[in-house]
Amino acid sequence: MTLEPRHKQFFSLLRSGLWGTEADTSLFDSTTDWMSLFQIAKSQSTLALVYDGILTLPRELRPERRLFLQWSNIVAQIEEENDHLNDRLHEVFDLFQQQGLTPILLKGQGVAQCYRHPEHRQCGDIDVFIGKKDYEKANALLRVEATGEHNENMKHTGFVWRGVEVEVHRQMAHLSTPWRNAFFQRTLSGWFPEGSSQVLIKERPVAVNPLEFDVLYVFIHSLCHCLNEGIGLRQICDWANMLYFHRKNLNPDELLHLLKGTGLLRAARTFGAVATDVLGLPADCLPFALQERDHRKAAWLLEDILEGGNFGHHDAKRERRPEGHWAGKWFTLRRAFGRCCKMGSLSPSEACWYPVSLTWLSIQMQWHLLLRR
Repeated sequence: MTLEPRHKQFFSLLRSGLWGTEADTSLFDSTTDWMSLFQIAKSQSTLALVYDGILTLPRELRPERRLFLQWSNIVAQIEEENDHLNDRLHEVFDLFQQQGLTPILLKGQGVAQCYRHPEHRQCGDIDVFIGKKDYEKANALLRVEATGEHNENMKHTGFVWRGVEVEVHRQMAHLSTPWRNAFFQRTLSGWFPEGSSQVLIKERPVAVNPLEFDVLYVFIHSLCHCLNEGIGLRQICDWANMLYFHRKNLNPDELLHLLKGTGLLRAARTFGAVATDVLGLPADCLPFALQERDHRKAAWLLEDILEGGNFGHHDAKRERRPEGHWAGKWFTLRRAFGRCCKMGSLSPSEACWYPVSLTWLSIQMQWHLLLRR
């Protein structure tokens, strides 16, 4: 795709924020449309990262004072939200561990620690993998103080707990291709729970997935969203930062084995090309060598990312989910089918099986709820 000047400016600032390099001053002058750049950064959930890039520009090339102050205030809010979420994260883990449970932090605040400034990753909720055995017990513990509970699905239940969103996962991830999913679940059961790794958050250790498995999991999560609704550059930034931060400790052969076992190598190559071509990730951080077709595919994926924004929520052509339980289910299935047709070349097997898997899991969940009543 041919990049517009504003996109070149945005990518320069984003790369600067990610890696601590200087933004390309030749791309900016008195005519720079900073409000447009603000909107792009907002739609991609990268406002604080782009702000870090802006700080490398001479003062005369920065946004006008009013927008700059507004941007600064938003970054301060992102920092506060990260700090608050980290506090609640430790409280959730303390609650579970005191009751003999073994929680594993998924993505989110764990991935943030791979960033140059962890507090500048735009945060969301707290995802905790607990497994099937202790799933109901974990839910019961959170319900004591929960002020809200979201609709349960076959993977997790969501709560509003002490002012933040907490999702308790009985299932970490589900690949739609049956034999690929079997490989993933076998690999997971091979290390959980004793083989977890640790990351320091506010100087306290928190259990996370083993390194190569964690890189795989974060990628799977992004790919599933891509096939369902879309992804933003924040998801690519997460994966790129993990690969860069752990470049000296990551076993490329093991990661390559996991990508091949899950049948996701082709998709990973495309994501990797976006990370190198657009975000500036050094190519030697990838566990594979990129080919020309990977770079062509990256341009195609980037076009979808820029059009849809974070999780596809900023796509002007996106339909709104209708009211009603079954109308919503049908809408989700139609959207997923359309996305799989559009993005299927990333992973043909997953795209083929995804609508089938989505339907089957929905039927299972309805049966589960019926039995519970």
